Amino acid sequence: MKKRKINIFLTFCILNLCCFAQQPDFLFMSYNVENLFDTIDNPHKNDDEFLPTSDRKWNSYHYHKKLRDIAKVIVAAGQDWHNPDVIGLCEVENDTCLKDLIRKTNLSKLHYKYIHYESEDARGIDVALLYNEQTFKPIFHQPLRVVFDDDTSRKTRDILFVTGIMLATKDTVHIFECHFPSRRGGKVESEPYRMAAARVVRNKIDSIYSKNGFSYVLVSGDFNDSRSDKSIEAGLGAIRTEELTASRNKYGGKFCVNCLINLYSPNAEGTHKFQGEWEFLDQAMVSEALSDHYTIQYNVLQNEFLLKKSEKTGESSPYRTYLGPFYKGGISDHLPIVVSFKKRDRHQPEK
Repeated sequence: MKKRKINIFLTFCILNLCCFAQQPDFLFMSYNVENLFDTIDNPHKNDDEFLPTSDRKWNSYHYHKKLRDIAKVIVAAGQDWHNPDVIGLCEVENDTCLKDLIRKTNLSKLHYKYIHYESEDARGIDVALLYNEQTFKPIFHQPLRVVFDDDTSRKTRDILFVTGIMLATKDTVHIFECHFPSRRGGKVESEPYRMAAARVVRNKIDSIYSKNGFSYVLVSGDFNDSRSDKSIEAGLGAIRTEELTASRNKYGGKFCVNCLINLYSPNAEGTHKFQGEWEFLDQAMVSEALSDHYTIQYNVLQNEFLLKKSEKTGESSPYRTYLGPFYKGGISDHLPIVVSFKKRDRHQPEK
């Protein structure tokens, strides 16, 4: 009996050591939360759709349910008891929403703080960053404003730029959380606006590389473009992971000088569905230095509670909060992406 207890104890220890060994050094998540508005009227923003008096009848019950649901998604994104260290959020109205998210949900126990700036977006939706103060230390942050030369009256979200230290490895990483201009007016017609946003990001990255070409850079968010569109490939200078691997195998050695590597996993068809078609609008890209020194795993979170099956077709789509003016009770019309980073041993060969 005593021997059996010892064996059970040893098995338990081995399992825990295995879990610990698999834990990421840094876990990142990006999520478009689909119109996270409070219920208070802001006379300076066009938030009328999300008020108790609106046709949508947005109210405190729906608001707090959405907060709890988003918190549930963030916890579900954790890996091996490791909750996300940093979370990029798109479509957040203000810091009230962020305070309520980290203080009035289950996230209140997880040491999250936030970084947020008010942008000039007409609807009042911004990007923001949550971070665990015990695992990530911000040392600099600023909003990067996007201005359109041909239409200075048109306003969009800022790019949120944050430099911080991944405390598990003591490495510095430069993070860009983006929400590029929408396809309103048509994909082709609106493309120049997304190109303008891409140039803002690219110019900042180039200024970082000019000081240190081996910097760790992470670009993520909702780009309102797919991985092969112009704003991604030409604007950001992002090359797809599968293309990089093929090029390295063909030419040998390094290939992606000063570019971004657009991460990909075949575990999902996309992150957003429009008129029955999936697209990877939500993406994550890393610098080659970050890819070389860390083992990186990218996934789209597809838990059952994030999806809703159509009664007509039986096909699944993101379980959204609203469809037009009709409340559906879901969380978001986008799926979140999760990226884990594990620093390689210096003697470990690249994969």
